[in-house]
Amino acid sequence: MLTASRLDGVRTSPRRTLGLVDLRAVKAATRPELAAYAVAAAENASELLGDAELLSGAGRHARGNSLAVLGVEEFGKAVSLMTLVVMPEGLRAQAPLRRMLEWHQLKLVGGLLMAVADFGRPPCVAGRLADLPGRDLAEMLRQTAAWAQDADRLKLRGLYADMDQRGRIQRPSEVTEDEIRKHLVQAIQIVSPAALIGDLAARAGLSDTPTEAVEMSRALVSALAEAGDASSAEAAASVMVNSVSKFRDSSGASDSMGALDLSELEELRAPAA
Repeated sequence: MLTASRLDGVRTSPRRTLGLVDLRAVKAATRPELAAYAVAAAENASELLGDAELLSGAGRHARGNSLAVLGVEEFGKAVSLMTLVVMPEGLRAQAPLRRMLEWHQLKLVGGLLMAVADFGRPPCVAGRLADLPGRDLAEMLRQTAAWAQDADRLKLRGLYADMDQRGRIQRPSEVTEDEIRKHLVQAIQIVSPAALIGDLAARAGLSDTPTEAVEMSRALVSALAEAGDASSAEAAASVMVNSVSKFRDSSGASDSMGALDLSELEELRAPAA
């Protein structure tokens, strides 16, 4: 039985909370160590997808989908870690590590965007984003934001009992296979490039790191600083919108490919609660 004194011991335990990143260790890590961390996260993302398929195949569709969404988030974290690897050391010291590695919605949006942009295929993702016509890129970001918001909602539905606005209790067991089948298939497709993280990590920090990747990392740090403490899926999508927009402006892409029309994404810029 847990007594009050034992509970106090739990509260004051120096051990960090399970599942949270030790940011001091990340900040002190070398490039090879960060690259190894990225590989571990990518491998875990693939394993989460494997577990999701097993659960779904056993009829546990809601829980399976929740694991699949977590796999997308873990892939997004692997991508964030690779972003830290290519950053100049001075910029990495300023990077908001907690936001990059613990903001679930940002990892979800980032993982999906990397997959849509053919992560791991030459040229680098940043270069392809710069080359896309503004209208095409705006549509890609819109679809990414919409999927991420819906996936986050279904992830929570698959894990928790809740009550809706009409006072009706909602249980994970009520989520049907039809509701999540499309999301599960898409999650598997999104995480499929995770196997490429190992190859990228092996080359990380070399002199041939694409300039576009470094500049995109600068744009991301700047956009995260502007986002403040916002934590919603909409805010995460707005960070990605702003990052790409800043990167395109700095690379001159808006002059050659047309300005990035964000008129359809203005709702994503609203401050989040």
